[in-house]
Amino acid sequence: MKIGLSLSGGGFRATVFHLGVLARLAEEDRLEDVAYLSTVSGGSLCVGLVYARSGFRWPSSVHFLEKVLPQARELLTTQDLQFGMIGRVLRSPSRIFGTRADDLSLLLQKRWGVTASLCALPERPRWMINATCYETGKNWRFERSRMGDYVFGYTHDTDIPLSDALAASAGFPGLIGPLVFDTRSCSWFNYTYGAKAETEPTQATYSRLHLWDGGVYDNLGLEGLHSFVEGWRQDMDFLIVSDGCCKLKPEAHRPWKAADRMIRGIMLDQIRSLRFRAVLERFINHQDPGCYLQIGATCQQVLRDADREEESSQLCPHCLGKDRVDRAAEMGTDIRQLSLEGFQRLFRHGFEVADCTLYAYHPTKFRYVGYDNSFCSAVD
Repeated sequence: MKIGLSLSGGGFRATVFHLGVLARLAEEDRLEDVAYLSTVSGGSLCVGLVYARSGFRWPSSVHFLEKVLPQARELLTTQDLQFGMIGRVLRSPSRIFGTRADDLSLLLQKRWGVTASLCALPERPRWMINATCYETGKNWRFERSRMGDYVFGYTHDTDIPLSDALAASAGFPGLIGPLVFDTRSCSWFNYTYGAKAETEPTQATYSRLHLWDGGVYDNLGLEGLHSFVEGWRQDMDFLIVSDGCCKLKPEAHRPWKAADRMIRGIMLDQIRSLRFRAVLERFINHQDPGCYLQIGATCQQVLRDADREEESSQLCPHCLGKDRVDRAAEMGTDIRQLSLEGFQRLFRHGFEVADCTLYAYHPTKFRYVGYDNSFCSAVD
């Protein structure tokens, strides 16, 4: 099976939720089946951390569970990237009005060990790190052998720090800001589509680009794996969408916050909702195989939605209840140090949502593990 894995944005909340999803796949040795990774913001930080803790190679399932996961937990519960960026600004106050993407990139190198170049990544799985290009308004994609977007063009000159790509993908407006990328040292091309796809050289329209949080364009990171017309990529058998985004809550009108809520709240939530509906349409009307893993869903709710509610008493007596699930899903969208309790709650939530959803909708492909029976539970 060739699995495509889409990991959403959402700060460290999404990062840890996705780690739980990866752990559930590792329980059945399914990390070896991952052929595609498409990530945004917190999802990009998650995969970057996994690579950094495994010698910049995609880990085996056993290596992930035994080595990578404990190190990732240690870093996320002891290192505060947000405070680290603030500290760098305080040491140089003139930076307060500029971007902090460079600061985040340096912190990822020094504290997480993200020291490889983008071009040094392995060919498999194919990893697409998504950002948003301000100048073109399109999804800018960083990959091992190519980066760019279809309006500005593409380049094979990818000898840049992987930490820069992660910082761009996570460059949330206000908190971090854009990565400023100098285009003059790269050779650019674009694709022409006739009888067969070919390339032709093109000139850089701008000498500098501003690459922001990929979630501004697509916070699920789905575009590289899913077509609204054709469905999944032809060389992909199974799509898993891990959604660690925060839910938009009703709130009273506050004039000083209205513009921010309209743009960064309602509009982004609607974009995410449209992406979700497009994937759901493929599940229902075309039987394209896959699963949508939603933060904030209890195991009982997953089984009920899959018409397997009668199995709840047998499968879910020890799963996280609604109160603990809500606490996990309502954690802030930031990159602050997590408490060990907060990490474990989010991680277990990701594991359990993946466990129940994969089993409930695809019982012939995935068995039900149960967190209490997992390797992760044994080493908590």
